Amino acid sequence: MKRSVQLAGVGIFAAIIGGVAAPATAQTTASRSIDASIGYQMLHIPNQTYPVGFNVDVSRAMNDRWRLVGELGLAMDEQSESGVSGDLSFFHFGAGPRLVAPMRHVQPFVQLLAGAVHPRANLIVNGAPLDDNDWAFMLQPGAGINVPVGNVVSVFGQGDYRRAFFREEGENEFRFSFGVRFGLR
Repeated sequence: MKRSVQLAGVGIFAAIIGGVAAPATAQTTASRSIDASIGYQMLHIPNQTYPVGFNVDVSRAMNDRWRLVGELGLAMDEQSESGVSGDLSFFHFGAGPRLVAPMRHVQPFVQLLAGAVHPRANLIVNGAPLDDNDWAFMLQPGAGINVPVGNVVSVFGQGDYRRAFFREEGENEFRFSFGVRFGLR
């Protein structure tokens, strides 16, 4: 139940971001180029891999090479080890520039996002409940490739390094994602 409420909240937030990113109809065609993507993500933080997750982003073309992108994602894992059971989740959001090579058949890209991460642990450790969560600033450089499969649809794959600046200490994180991107005009 708690997980479905979290997913519904993330979906509503994504819809709001998509609605805010819509251009005015008086803008030129080049400045109205918007795309949205949804995909699977796998996240690795120190000593933990989150095998199930999703990622959504919306980007707007600034010109034929530069895009402004907003992204959010959620990664999840269930713990069922001796003495430890429960759920882990890791939410992130960020925004920043994406540089795209405007080629016809493949479109490599690099991006740099700044934002926040929010890990949460809802566990039972040796019979005692543990509910822990935190917020941290993040910088996330990444690179990927976008492959058009039609006029509107393309598939993408990307890898990201993320540095999370927690109060106690910084953390190196790695993420792999792939999915479908839709061009909206």
